Amino acid sequence: MQLDQPWVYIVLVGLLIVVYAKIIPRKSEGAAKTDGPIVREMEQAMDHLAMELEEQNKALIELFSGTKQTYEEHMAQLASRVETLEKQCQELRDELGRLTFSEEQRRVSRQADASMPGEAVDTEPAKPDMQPEATNKAPMNMKERYGELFGLYESGKSTDYIAKKLGMNKGEISLILQLAKQEERSNA
Repeated sequence: MQLDQPWVYIVLVGLLIVVYAKIIPRKSEGAAKTDGPIVREMEQAMDHLAMELEEQNKALIELFSGTKQTYEEHMAQLASRVETLEKQCQELRDELGRLTFSEEQRRVSRQADASMPGEAVDTEPAKPDMQPEATNKAPMNMKERYGELFGLYESGKSTDYIAKKLGMNKGEISLILQLAKQEERSNA
């Protein structure tokens, strides 16, 4: 029998109370002189039981405190991870916006070229002042920007494996792969 179970202590306390109840009537009959050591032993046993219960309560409180602290640390890590993912998501949205804008300019330029075959074609965009500052520089394509990701993907690794290896979200990896496919189609 394990003594670390709470129900065992409850049973023991109940037994002690029953034994104590049996001893009390003897005192009234005049047998109090022989019961003195038994009563002291029972009181010592009760005191010992109370001390053990108090120690176990302290251990439980410490366990809960440690668990709470671990939980709070884990939540702080998750909050930090969410913030990082939100920043990355915003960067990807910005990149998608720049790619969409560039694609729109190319399409307008191609339509202008197709509608005026005999005339000299102006190769500059129709509205250069609307072009974002970031696209004035030569932007890196997706495969250059995420070289390690594409290296793993092309070697046949799954998105789960890539996500764990690079510390990224699976949805983020899928989005990057889709953007790269769109980029390849637009450059073809």
